[in-house]
Amino acid sequence: MFLLLACADQTVPLDTGDEAVSDEILGGTEADPLFDVAVLHELVVELDPADWAELREQARTYYDLMGEGCMEGPWPSPYTYFPAEAWLDGAAMGEVGVRKKGLIGSVVSDRPSLKIDVGEYVDEQRFFGLEKLVFNNGRQDASRMRTCLAHHWFDDAGLVAPRCALAHVVVNGEDLGIYAHTENIDEELVARRTGEWPVAMYEGTLSDFREGWTQTFEYETEDTTGAELEAVTQALEAGDDDLLSGLDEVIDLDAFGRFWAAESIAGHWDGYNANTNNFYAYALPGDGRLQFIASGPDAAFDQREPFWGNDGANAWVGTVSALGNRLFNHDEGRALYEAELSRQLDENWDGAAVVQQIDNWAELVAKHDDKTMRDGIGATRTIVELRDADVRDGMARGAEATEMRTEVCWETVGVATVDFSTTWDSYPNGDVWTGGEADTYYVFEGVEYPSIQDGVSAGIIEDGRAIWLTISEIAPGVYVAPYAVFDASLLVDGTSLAIDGHDAEGVIMYLDSNESDQWQTIAYLGNGTLSFSEAGSNRGDALVGRLDVEILGGQ
Repeated sequence: MFLLLACADQTVPLDTGDEAVSDEILGGTEADPLFDVAVLHELVVELDPADWAELREQARTYYDLMGEGCMEGPWPSPYTYFPAEAWLDGAAMGEVGVRKKGLIGSVVSDRPSLKIDVGEYVDEQRFFGLEKLVFNNGRQDASRMRTCLAHHWFDDAGLVAPRCALAHVVVNGEDLGIYAHTENIDEELVARRTGEWPVAMYEGTLSDFREGWTQTFEYETEDTTGAELEAVTQALEAGDDDLLSGLDEVIDLDAFGRFWAAESIAGHWDGYNANTNNFYAYALPGDGRLQFIASGPDAAFDQREPFWGNDGANAWVGTVSALGNRLFNHDEGRALYEAELSRQLDENWDGAAVVQQIDNWAELVAKHDDKTMRDGIGATRTIVELRDADVRDGMARGAEATEMRTEVCWETVGVATVDFSTTWDSYPNGDVWTGGEADTYYVFEGVEYPSIQDGVSAGIIEDGRAIWLTISEIAPGVYVAPYAVFDASLLVDGTSLAIDGHDAEGVIMYLDSNESDQWQTIAYLGNGTLSFSEAGSNRGDALVGRLDVEILGGQ
């Protein structure tokens, strides 16, 4: 058989004979140059322009995530691979597959996160021993550095973590800016770090070890049965006297303490313990106990008090997960966590070294940065400088465990109907109260809310999409505002847009001006339509129609 290995300038076949090499651990030291932190790496991708346009627009919506079928299984992927040619630091990968990646927060069309599968179209093809390469856009990170900072920290803390470096990405000649270039998190990564292939591996996305949550884990290894997930779920049901001994039989409890404390120091609020999200669990041969890998940390190190809580009371601990919550409410479990957190601050965390890495990267990306990026780098630097003191201060203040996260799935909490008449371009150029007429009907959690006055308008928002907006005063100084956004090209007489995240997205906002001047999202709109009997997208065109939807909220 032939195995494709990378030379300095291209990927070439190497005759390996007839023996299978599936158990050989590839992509180790030979791939280290691809993740050299002293280099700003350069990724160039070329693919059919039509494929690139289609790739960019593929997306998962909140409706896909929280609507019908929510939490009945792993979240289906909307992404497909497209054939492409790619080069990293001038070395050709050959024909590869490239696809978009991301759940919700990182998904954009202008500079999408990318995954490259070197062997998608050429069997056994690899690049410096690697099968897949990942380029994350850092959408939630103006500095573009936090993903790599977090992964390096997790490695320093003694966890399995992907190598990570910064890369400048160009697709079809278009400069997409700075990305985080990481190893793919999979069984090969575990094998490279531990020297053993995992016997089971799972990806957790809004997943947990409790009834109604384990089915969202995605199985990453063949012949995986989910037995490990069930074992942890059962162990968490034990009484306090048996909790730690029972858990240590099914998870490596010391390793979990390292993982939990490392997430806290990184402020990984979108990880397992603070959000039941962005993590992997794997079991090695021998004891078969689960250990954990943090993923998707682009929002790490993004604030000085990283986790949700009242007045920062929980700034140093995430407890919405089943494991974190139960252990933090257990005296010995909490003591183990606090001891590990202190140990990591004393022995593993080196804020000065992290700041030096930030400064080094700032020099590397200087010719590609802008004010937003420079401000993001400065903010990240400050957060890192103060991290040790902030975590110690949080520990001294103490914390109580929050409630475990409730299910994310939507349920119908009301209805909204609006009969309206307005003109195109009345938003944002006109007065919403005089830009048209609306007749509204709202029921929320079984209560009908008649309005005092209503207004309606429509126009273009900053991202180029159309918006239709109604505002209703339902009590003196109290307002609700249902709105929908969609492609303006759909505005023609007789069109009916499904409020499903694809035709259109809908939200309902709320403001009590007696208490605040900030609008807040209270629910989504769905399971209905926005219909136009008259429509047009030229200034002054009449828009006449009806919104008829359900109001969807979480549990």
